[in-house]
Amino acid sequence: MRPVILRFGLIAFALLLSFSLFAESFALQSFESQTTDTWSYTANPTPDSKRVWWGPTSENMGGATAYQGSYYWAGWDLDNVESTVTFQTLTLQAGFIYNVSFYYFTKNLATSNDYCRYSVKYDNGTNWDNWITVNNNSSAWTVVSVDVPAGSIYLRMRLSSKFDGNTKYAHWDYIKVEKTPISNTAPVVSNVNISQRTDGSKIVDIYYDLYETDDELCDISFKLSANGGASFNIIPSPANLSGDFGDDLVSGTNKHIIWNAGAESYPIDGSYLYRVYADDGSTPPMPENFVLVEGGTFNNGTSDVTVSSFYIDKYELTQAGYQAVMGTDPASGYGNGDNYPVYYVSWFNAIEYCNRRSMQDGLSPCYSYSTYGTNLANWPVGWNTNNANHTNVSCNWSANGYRLPTEMEWMFAARGGNQSQGYTYSGSNDINAVAWYRSNSGNTTHIVGTKAPNELGIFDMSGNVWEWCWDIYGAYPSGAQTDPHGANNGSYRVLHSGSWTNYNTDCSVSYRLSVVATGSTKDIGFRVIRVSP
Repeated sequence: MRPVILRFGLIAFALLLSFSLFAESFALQSFESQTTDTWSYTANPTPDSKRVWWGPTSENMGGATAYQGSYYWAGWDLDNVESTVTFQTLTLQAGFIYNVSFYYFTKNLATSNDYCRYSVKYDNGTNWDNWITVNNNSSAWTVVSVDVPAGSIYLRMRLSSKFDGNTKYAHWDYIKVEKTPISNTAPVVSNVNISQRTDGSKIVDIYYDLYETDDELCDISFKLSANGGASFNIIPSPANLSGDFGDDLVSGTNKHIIWNAGAESYPIDGSYLYRVYADDGSTPPMPENFVLVEGGTFNNGTSDVTVSSFYIDKYELTQAGYQAVMGTDPASGYGNGDNYPVYYVSWFNAIEYCNRRSMQDGLSPCYSYSTYGTNLANWPVGWNTNNANHTNVSCNWSANGYRLPTEMEWMFAARGGNQSQGYTYSGSNDINAVAWYRSNSGNTTHIVGTKAPNELGIFDMSGNVWEWCWDIYGAYPSGAQTDPHGANNGSYRVLHSGSWTNYNTDCSVSYRLSVVATGSTKDIGFRVIRVSP
């Protein structure tokens, strides 16, 4: 037997956090001159210096009154000179996540020469860059919310405006920093080292460090990958393991697992990747109807694509599921009931659903909008009504919340993943066995899961309703890809599956459609996924 070569023993784990819903004030400036106004600032120039108005006021200027209380910071006819309000550098406390927010009111600023903007920095320096310009004509108080990156030690902010003209205004109010305690921090495994003994015993030693900030006991397990990390599906027998392995382990360094690899019932010759898992129960379990799609490689018709493991809902999202999160059911006229697929939903609706469900389930939301963070309560009014806004949505791919599948994740799952039999439709070459489409639907949607599933036990990935994917529509790149996220720019988002209105050719696992992000029709729905831990 050749030696077992275990390449790459260190696996980097993303820190999965679940946050309390109760934030507390850390710093505030409301311009009310109250004891709660703890975030001090310096104005340049000093208030009212050679300006029509520059400083706190309780007057109505340009249609604005204070967002909260009686006073706000007003800028009016500033002689075309940059004016700034710089807030003191804050030292942040460990064990919390932070958010900084403020309200602005602008009116009649020119798009070319005038501006109202802000810069948030996470150091104790003095330079100001990464300026973000706000709407030049909001004509109403509008919130800006910025999530402070985890692990930041300092926070500072500067507000800036420049314009002239006695009908132009730029105001600010209620600048605050909130902190939220971090709870249930997931454990971190690091410094993994693996070596096979050279005495012919076929024993493998695994050393690792375990860090658990909540001092909770952890369950330790591990798996091997023989395909370069596409899937970790080789599980050593517990009977061949001893040492720091199994249930109820405490944090510590230089943990030691002893694996009698030679006693395994399967051949272990070759090179493997190795992953150590630590579970303290902090991450909510997958819903029952989610199935694991083990990572692997397939050809999308242009190139070979490798996708990592993920969990996917085996059903299209139902009307009851959508109603439970969003409080409304847009489906009407083409099949109604709790277990029918939701339809008349846009890509924006799907994004909103994912974040709201993630927050309800105590997970980290995947999607952010511009600089407004992941909390939809802070997103600007109308964010989901203009198709051009779809490029303002970004995804945190390591977050543990719900999200839309990428196009390649969707295609891999529809084809049956590593169990694929190469069918034309998802689960069969006989479309009538697996899909509701134009010729058999009776001009309506149908209850999810009533046709046969595919190789992975996933239903309706051909027919019933179209399903939104994350990707911007574009040509497939040439050359091998790993976990691609679609085109960088474009006007349309991708859909797959075909629907009850379509011919059989549109229901194949490879057929793709492009629709604007605001598009919502009688045959468009979606399903969601979560990343594999």
